[in-house]
Amino acid sequence: MTAAREVGNLFFERIKARDLVGALALVNPETKVNLVPLGIEGSETGVLANYFERLQTAFPDLRLKVRRIFAGSDGMVVAEISIEGTQAEDFYGIVNQEKLMDLDQVWLMHVDGEKIDQIRAYWCQNRLYRRLGVKRLDHVTITA
Repeated sequence: MTAAREVGNLFFERIKARDLVGALALVNPETKVNLVPLGIEGSETGVLANYFERLQTAFPDLRLKVRRIFAGSDGMVVAEISIEGTQAEDFYGIVNQEKLMDLDQVWLMHVDGEKIDQIRAYWCQNRLYRRLGVKRLDHVTITA
C-alpha cells in the first residue's frame, strides 16, 4: 500500500471511530477543502471539523464504510465511501424527520508526505434530500 493510500485510509478509519481530532491530525491546517454539494469551501481544517461534527451530531448512529480506495503515484487518493444513519437532529437546513439516510460519496484527497493538503468531496445532494424526506427544495437553506 502506498504512503498516500495509507494516510487516506487512516483518515477514514479515524472518522469511522469518531476520532475527529486524530483524523484532523492527518490534515495540513491550511488544506484546501471543497464540499462540492454543499457549496462550502475553505482553506483550513475548520471546514472539515464543522462538517464531520454536524454529520455525527445529526446522525448519532452514523456508519461509514470505505468501499474502495486507491492512490496515484502523484499522491492523489480517491476514496469511495458509503455513510448511513438515522437522522436525529437538523442537518444543514434539513429538518429532522428521523429518516434513515444512506449515501455514497467520493473523496479526492492529495497527500503531500504524511499530510493531506487538498480535499474535494462529492455526493448526490438530491439523493440526500430524498432519503431525508425533503418535500420542497425551496425550503432548504444551507448554512455554513
